[in-house]
Amino acid sequence: MRHGTYVRKVPQAAYVARYRCPTTGTTIGLLPDFYASRLPGTLPALEYAVVRAEGATTMAAAANELRPGDAEDAVTLPSAVQWVRRRLRVVHRILVTVLGLLPDVFEGCEVTVRSFRERLATPSLLVALRGICERYLAELPAPLGLVPAPLGAKRRRTGCPQSSGADPPGPGV
Repeated sequence: MRHGTYVRKVPQAAYVARYRCPTTGTTIGLLPDFYASRLPGTLPALEYAVVRAEGATTMAAAANELRPGDAEDAVTLPSAVQWVRRRLRVVHRILVTVLGLLPDVFEGCEVTVRSFRERLATPSLLVALRGICERYLAELPAPLGLVPAPLGAKRRRTGCPQSSGADPPGPGV
């Protein structure tokens, strides 16, 4: 049953159709394959950031390249480093999960975007994985999978709060 639309603001405004399941009352967004789930932006943009971080000498160098301090929407270096680490963490978690789900396909791969790209001979790994892992999308974590929010959860945080990091940040952050 049609349930309206919602706006994805990044990289530019786009409307995503929503439907409501008449049995469970759950709403479902028909997210295009290139959008990251539960994270702003697209899968190719996320993949680009992770590739840059994997190849950087330090997290600070990657953060400086990806979120430069002189940009219009600049953030502090510690914030930029956390932004990069968060993206590395979620993509590497997905790669480990996919390696476990499809060991015969990815046997011998390192847990890096480059290694998985080489195995699949594709320049856009995350979009390709969304297609390859289609039957697992309901179980895979975001931003690749489409795991819904827990029932009754309204932006409730669980687990440990985010670390505030070193004050001031240590060398090589």
